[in-house]
Amino acid sequence: MPDRGRAVLEGIRYAADLVSGPSGVVAAWKAATGGKAVGCLPPIPVPELLHAAGLLPIAPDSPEDLSPVAGQVDAWLIGGDTVPVPGTKDGAPRFSFPRVPPRSLEEALDRVESLAEWATAVSGSPASEGGIWKSIRAYAVRGALLDALAGRCARETAFLSPRERRDILRAGNFLSPESHSFLLRSILGGDPCPGGLPAEGERGDPLLVLAKRLK
Repeated sequence: MPDRGRAVLEGIRYAADLVSGPSGVVAAWKAATGGKAVGCLPPIPVPELLHAAGLLPIAPDSPEDLSPVAGQVDAWLIGGDTVPVPGTKDGAPRFSFPRVPPRSLEEALDRVESLAEWATAVSGSPASEGGIWKSIRAYAVRGALLDALAGRCARETAFLSPRERRDILRAGNFLSPESHSFLLRSILGGDPCPGGLPAEGERGDPLLVLAKRLK
């Protein structure tokens, strides 16, 4: 095993602790921001809309992984006939996001517009155009960091054990994109991807940019 340094080891330890007991970090985020958490079953391809409205998307790998934080979830974004896990809050708002691909760009745009309206209603804070672009940028940066982590693990097979890497990836299920990016940077060191902006740039309608992703 290589000498990974204190920051790397602390990041690995933090990720392991988080995935073994994620309720605390979700509660801390809610207390610090005053925001609400949304359980996503399954994860949706446009979490930026929730994030832009000041919500915390929680997207576990399976419904069982969501059980430890079910009591912290204030609303549900579900696909098809997915049913929230036991122990959830009674009367929590729900939005059904279709799992089948949209038949047209217009239908895809209708979906993201409806989701943006729902997210705004749940949070009480609008998912503004500027906020959506900021969110798109945050998720793009995190995506670039995840790619950088995958590249380093491919080059340095002893850098992380399979379990360590899995914990680091799963930590992102319970963190905001900014917090997960901070964790990834601490493990990778330096600033491996200072940009990470989407190829479209920040021009036009961000809802249309997200709608095209559904096609």
